[in-house]
Amino acid sequence: EKAKDAMQKSTVRILVVAVCLICPSWGASPASAEDKSTKPLSIDGVQKQNLKLLTEQLNRGWRAFCDAPVDEGVMSLFQGINPSDARLHVMTITNQSVELPIKSISQLKDFDISPERKTLVYVNAFHTADSYFSVQEHLTLLQNSRRDLNVIVVDFAKDVAQLYYAVRHHLSVDGYFVYKLVRALKDAGIAAQDITLAGHSVGANIAALGAKLFAKETKQLVGQLIAIDPATMCRTTDILVKQGVASRVVAIHGEGDVFGVRVPLGHIDIYPNGIGYFPRRKLQPGCESKVCSHMYPFVLFMEALIEGVMIPATKCDSWAKFRQGDCNYQNTINIGLIYPATAKGLYFCLTQPNPPFTYMEHGLRYKTRRPEKSLKPKI
Repeated sequence: EKAKDAMQKSTVRILVVAVCLICPSWGASPASAEDKSTKPLSIDGVQKQNLKLLTEQLNRGWRAFCDAPVDEGVMSLFQGINPSDARLHVMTITNQSVELPIKSISQLKDFDISPERKTLVYVNAFHTADSYFSVQEHLTLLQNSRRDLNVIVVDFAKDVAQLYYAVRHHLSVDGYFVYKLVRALKDAGIAAQDITLAGHSVGANIAALGAKLFAKETKQLVGQLIAIDPATMCRTTDILVKQGVASRVVAIHGEGDVFGVRVPLGHIDIYPNGIGYFPRRKLQPGCESKVCSHMYPFVLFMEALIEGVMIPATKCDSWAKFRQGDCNYQNTINIGLIYPATAKGLYFCLTQPNPPFTYMEHGLRYKTRRPEKSLKPKI
């Protein structure tokens, strides 16, 4: 009987093993089909999704962009995201723009930089795929057309991935690079008061940090900081544009909602078309998106510098008073690099949807106390 029981148990074990071996083959086809449909993406595939997601979220503003659920582990495997991947663009004596790695700051003295000229350091830290704005193209035109200036471009956002790391992780390092650049210019004989730092969006805050570090280390202020629609950033503590970082701080506002800071930040705050002064204001003229409104003051600044177009703004207590014509129209400034020492406070202007953005190349006058419905300037 014991032998019989042992044989029965052995037979049961064999049957169970056989069934377990056969079962997978019964569902093999559906399982393999599912595996094919859920096959893990390659590293390149994940990175492609990362970039697509960042591009989509950037259109929604900094909050969505900063919180985008990207795979930073995969992003770190690709070149171009480290602070050392930033680039300098300088001019040679033969009028050629040369691209250098950021760590070549010490070589600046070997290029066409003269203490006899005013110096503009432009910090780029915003990226858009919209070819209409073409940030790099505008900056190249700026370098080629303004040979009366030492123009140096620092690019921290050649693509959307580099922009993501600049705004999320590299603000302090990027700001330190700008400080080192300004220090190198000073060592080359450029007076601090002859240096203007300018930047758009995230670049405005990086430039402000560079100016702040320079002031802390040298006990000197750079002559001017021009912050073009400074970004609200991922954290409000990273909004660094303020009056104390330069002898004159000019903020040119543009969007004032999900991208740009709405409140006044500088000695001079310019609000083209009043957009950004009130949170519920519409988009800039000709714009159909908030990204466009964020880029709009950059294009105004470029037009003023490259084309020499005068875009006048007048001092007023508020946008409402500007609309009513209740302003001091003797106190007028032009968007650009040169501002009167006495200019302070809020300034407003009207511009057009397309170039030339100014209503009149040689300036404009507004009708005092005109009806609120009439916004057209008297030319």
